[in-house]
Amino acid sequence: MPADASLLTDLPLFSALNTDECALLAEAVDTKTMAMGTVLFKAGDPGQAMYVVGKGRMEIFITDLAGQKIILTECGPGEVFGELAMLGTGPRTASAVALEDSELLELDRDDLLLLISKKPEAALHLLGAMGAMTRKADLLLRARVARNPNEEIQEQLTFVQRLADWIAAFSGTT
Repeated sequence: MPADASLLTDLPLFSALNTDECALLAEAVDTKTMAMGTVLFKAGDPGQAMYVVGKGRMEIFITDLAGQKIILTECGPGEVFGELAMLGTGPRTASAVALEDSELLELDRDDLLLLISKKPEAALHLLGAMGAMTRKADLLLRARVARNPNEEIQEQLTFVQRLADWIAAFSGTT
């Protein structure tokens, strides 16, 4: 279903477009409605479009090798997600689920090319959004890095315990 042009003008990514350009883009862009709890895509799915939240909230997350859910971000109105699908043809790197009833604008590559050809500065808005998400994911991953448990235990040993370990290691060698 084509998007409402008035919805586009309220979003930062499209704020540089004039009325005619918004109308043109609205004809090309699709609107998706998502009920709360609905999964839009899963990590590993082919990526063919990016999304802008018009209304509602979406959660973007990954599942680590231990099966734990890691929330990368929550996107609200005006925020972009799934943009890596525009840069390459690889699979989705994360999953997206609606946290509440949501309305999304779906842009595929042709829609994005139309937007950028009309307003090249829109590419900078998109790159800025992508950079912010990359920085956020980087900070999240840095906070989750687990140290080597043996190193942590070694740092917590008292002088006497370290001395005892050294003596035991030294006396065990021949």
